[in-house]
Amino acid sequence: MPSGRNANGKFAPGNLGGPGRPRRAVERDYLAALSDAVSLDDWKAVVARAVADAKAGDARARDWLSRHVLGADPPSLKGLATAEAAGITAEAELEAEARQRATFDRLMGQLADADGPANP
Repeated sequence: MPSGRNANGKFAPGNLGGPGRPRRAVERDYLAALSDAVSLDDWKAVVARAVADAKAGDARARDWLSRHVLGADPPSLKGLATAEAAGITAEAELEAEARQRATFDRLMGQLADADGPANP
């Protein structure tokens, strides 16, 4: 059975993958506490300082900003060029992800119906 991944190892359009591991309650609690403790204005000040430091040559600030802006595993320039040449746009990828979620939800609903009271 095909893995549903593209040549870069990322999920390919049309892959029915799952929603991933749900966040644990403790993670939600910590994120909520962090959100309560850091105002939007505070966060903007932190980001502005990181931008200024990165522009001044601070490698750690550049790394921090890169990870937050591009993510932990950003696409390569070659991968972006290949996707562009193939006509794959960000909008098309988002639409494919939405279709995958809808299909997954539909299948999970069918499984839940099959495991209902009629099949104890």
